[in-house]
Amino acid sequence: MTDSQSQAIPQDEFLTIYREMRRIAAIHLRRSPSHPTLQPTMIVHEAYLRLSGYPWKSRTHYLALASRAMRQWIIDYLRAKMAQKRDGAWIRLSLKESAGITVNADVNRILDIDRLLDRLAQEDPRKASVVEMRFFGGLEFSEIAAQLRVSLITVKRDWQFCRAWLLKAFTEMQEA
Repeated sequence: MTDSQSQAIPQDEFLTIYREMRRIAAIHLRRSPSHPTLQPTMIVHEAYLRLSGYPWKSRTHYLALASRAMRQWIIDYLRAKMAQKRDGAWIRLSLKESAGITVNADVNRILDIDRLLDRLAQEDPRKASVVEMRFFGGLEFSEIAAQLRVSLITVKRDWQFCRAWLLKAFTEMQEA
């Protein structure tokens, strides 16, 4: 399959891939702080735009790329929203109005996880890919193994290692 062939999604497969991308976007939204303007459709369309013209090899490969694009777009979106909040004027809130302030803590947690994944990617890109595809993409272990061209047991071991590594690194980050 050439790059030009791999870029076009067959019409009959497009709806299936679109549904899968919406499922992945919903997973991303469940794991991100709630924000009234974030919707799965918007995230899917942004990922599709980012991937247009990008070569891909298979449905699983495309969904892995889409999941990464969605994660990056959400992180960029949250950083921009946080920057807008920091530059804005101070606003006095009542205790009742301040009940939703925990969103900032959630955004900071997501940004911390993003930094840790970047650090893991520098140390071991394959393991970082396993986390992205499993946690953010919702892919099954067998799909991840096929995409990375490794055995199923290797993916499961990587996942187990990454969960422990991220927990330890996140705990250390919170204590610092």
